[in-house]
Amino acid sequence: MPVKAELAFDVCWEVYRGAREVLETKRGLSTLDWKEATKFLWRPDIRPRLNEWVADFALAGQAALDGPDRASRMVMFRLYYLGLAPYENARHFLGLSERSWVNWSEEVRHRCGKELLRRGMFPPRKYFAST
Repeated sequence: MPVKAELAFDVCWEVYRGAREVLETKRGLSTLDWKEATKFLWRPDIRPRLNEWVADFALAGQAALDGPDRASRMVMFRLYYLGLAPYENARHFLGLSERSWVNWSEEVRHRCGKELLRRGMFPPRKYFAST
């Protein structure tokens, strides 16, 4: 039975949020400000690391929502899903009603979930076990 794209997105987004928390609080590295990284941060490893997961998740979303007809969904993705802005703040910034928010978020989750499945990021254990 194939996995629904929305479920794949939800699981991958949960891993993304956890990875961001680890990178920002426990290691003191902001994932949004690459200038804070030092030349001594990188460690060779055959497995993808949390910072690579964060980058790959963002790239998958960008690929899924690319194009002028989905630019507003890309803003939502960057603001809420990548930037982790609080729901009310993001909804207010985008000027969306609750109903429109649900419609947009379903579209974002579906499109991005399909892209995450295509890239092999789901299930996350498979991604982290790959060489």
